[in-house]
Amino acid sequence: MSCALSQKLSPDTPFFHRFFMACGVTDEIFAVSVSVKGWLSPYYHYGQTAVAWPGWAFGTLCGALAGDVLPPSITAALGMALYGMFVAIVVPAATQDVKIRWVSISAILLSLVFTYCPGLCTISSGTRIILVTLIVSGVAAWLCPMKEEVNHA
Repeated sequence: MSCALSQKLSPDTPFFHRFFMACGVTDEIFAVSVSVKGWLSPYYHYGQTAVAWPGWAFGTLCGALAGDVLPPSITAALGMALYGMFVAIVVPAATQDVKIRWVSISAILLSLVFTYCPGLCTISSGTRIILVTLIVSGVAAWLCPMKEEVNHA
């Protein structure tokens, strides 16, 4: 995600901003940042991070505490909410941009190949996710590099 966001930074963005921004990327921050028109300001990103990280940490704490109290059936059902959140992040962007739609579909199809193809299905699920992400994002960046935009903000 940091590599994808680096294409949204002005070429004259200093290295230290790129470094610190890369450390602050989460799924939610990526989804908001990628939808920004024009160049992504490091300060806009820092603002997102300052709000998202404490919320993320507090939510994790609440989830850990609730997981010890709630029955297993409720805990399992809430685990599905995580997948719903990822769908909620991707669908709006995919409906507006055909490139994002094709990247999403490609990731799904390649994930199915890795899951059901003999030999590939023996790879652990975490490694499969990493490989699919690297392959699809690498091919997408190669085939559809972002054009330089002028920031109108």
